[in-house]
Amino acid sequence: MRTTALPAPVATRPRTVAVGSLLATGAAFIAFAGLVVIYVQQRQHARATGQEWFPEGSVELGPAGMMMMTLVLSMVTVQWAVQAARTEDRPHGFIALAVTLLFGAAVINQFWFVYADTAFAIDDGVAQLLFYVVTGSFIAMLLAGLAMFTVTTIRALMGSPGRDLAHTVQAAAIYWHMCVLCYFIVWYVVFINK
Repeated sequence: MRTTALPAPVATRPRTVAVGSLLATGAAFIAFAGLVVIYVQQRQHARATGQEWFPEGSVELGPAGMMMMTLVLSMVTVQWAVQAARTEDRPHGFIALAVTLLFGAAVINQFWFVYADTAFAIDDGVAQLLFYVVTGSFIAMLLAGLAMFTVTTIRALMGSPGRDLAHTVQAAAIYWHMCVLCYFIVWYVVFINK
C-alpha cells in the first residue's frame, strides 16, 4: 500500500511586531503612570497644607470632554483599519487610517486651545509645571502613535497588502488604545479632579 505525500505546512511568521509593540506600550504606560502618581502625590500634599492647586475656573471641562469623545471615535476608526488590513480591503483601510490621523491631529489642536485658555506659566508653581508635564507627555505619546500610523499608511501605499501589513496595523492599534487609556487617566485626574 502506497501513502500519499502531503505538502509541508505553510510556515507562519511569529507576531514579533505585535509582541514588540506590546512591550513598548507597556513601558510607555508605566512611565506615564509614574508621572501621574507624582502629580497626584503633589496635589494631595498641596491640599493637605491648605494650598490652592489650580485657580478657580482656570481649567474647563468642555474641551477635555470633547477630546475624550474624539479619542473614543478614533478607537472605532483604528479597529476599522485593523479589520480592513486583515481582509486586505485597501480603500477602507486608507480611509480608516486617514480619519484616525485626522482625529489625532484634532486632539493636539484641542490641547493647544486648552493651553491658550488656561495660560499657565511653567515656572508659576508646582501645579502648573506638573499640568504641563502630564499633558505634554500625553501629547508626546500621541505624536508617537500618529507617527506609527503615518509610517503604516506610507508602507501600505507603497507595498502590497498582506499579513505583514495587518500585523503592523494591529501593533499601531495596540499602542493607540493605550494612548486613549492614558488620556482617560489625564481626563479624570487632571480635568475632573482638579
